[in-house]
Amino acid sequence: MTPEILLIAPPAGRRAQAFAASLAGRGLPPPQVVSYLDVLRGHVHLCEQVRPGTVVRLDSPGEDIATEEALIGLGGGTPGDLTAGELAPMQAWYAGFARFLQQVDAQLAQAAPHVRMQRSDHILTMFDKAATHARLLAAGVPVPEALPRVESAEALFEQAAGRGWSRVFVKLAHGSSASGAVALQWKGTRVSAVTTVRMVDGRLYNSRRLVRYDAWSEVHALLNALAPHRLHVERWLPKASFEGRTIDLRVVVIGGRAQHTLVRAARGPITNLHLGNERGDVAALRAAAGPERWAEVMGVARSALAAFPGALYGGVDVLLTPGLRRAAVLEVNAFGDYHRGVHVDGLDTYGAQLRAVLEPAPC
Repeated sequence: MTPEILLIAPPAGRRAQAFAASLAGRGLPPPQVVSYLDVLRGHVHLCEQVRPGTVVRLDSPGEDIATEEALIGLGGGTPGDLTAGELAPMQAWYAGFARFLQQVDAQLAQAAPHVRMQRSDHILTMFDKAATHARLLAAGVPVPEALPRVESAEALFEQAAGRGWSRVFVKLAHGSSASGAVALQWKGTRVSAVTTVRMVDGRLYNSRRLVRYDAWSEVHALLNALAPHRLHVERWLPKASFEGRTIDLRVVVIGGRAQHTLVRAARGPITNLHLGNERGDVAALRAAAGPERWAEVMGVARSALAAFPGALYGGVDVLLTPGLRRAAVLEVNAFGDYHRGVHVDGLDTYGAQLRAVLEPAPC
């Protein structure tokens, strides 16, 4: 008997629509969708929506402005001060998201016996890049070296110089989709920062076109403006090139299987697909790597999710060094499974997740 599925997500979002389409493609009934806002406003109590055996899935709150603003407000921020496209106060967003998950956990604790596709503690750790990095490092997963927390441009350059670094990636600790990302390098009197951030009259805006700053004053201003959002800074490892593009991988690990893979190919250092980058040829890259090397790369992705015991799935960003010699994990994404058109054994990522829930592999 097919269990009911409860989806907590913005109902009109692409992810919710894609998940419902995946269910329909397998001949399954649509999920019951409950919005973040209905939970936050007390319009719905989750324990009343769950029947014995219900599968509960939480999806990203992204792409819904009202939801994002509600989370920022819940975390003590003032979303009404933002203009269109402006970088959100990510520490307030994260605090609000954590409080929302606490509310979800408390309501589901009163519900009938059910199955959750994600654990809240895993989601929160994955949304904290510094905490994820520390967890992966402790588990022996290869990761780039990282600086301790830095709170200013001066501290960043001082700490990096102390390690002999002149190239780093700067990320928002609670960011996603490359929001606030900066590929930073310097030598002597020269500096270059390639970023997804536009600075306008002292305010920061997300940009789908990469922006480059080459003046020290601009770079310092950018880093100091980003610092209050909380930064995570990693050594910039060189990425492999393939078919004329810089590449990395997004591997969705599901039920211990690392199979649904995207090659993200870019002309610049930031490879996220929504920035106008392209999907590379997975089959060609796999053939170039050879079966043994490819298996090692997929093993690195599996080890990253294994650092979150009990996690059903996660999107693992894997860096390959030139010549495909080494692999390192850049991030583990709680909602990194939105892979349109990627099928393995006839299943997309959502179908593979449901298979893993409904037909768990034998021990």
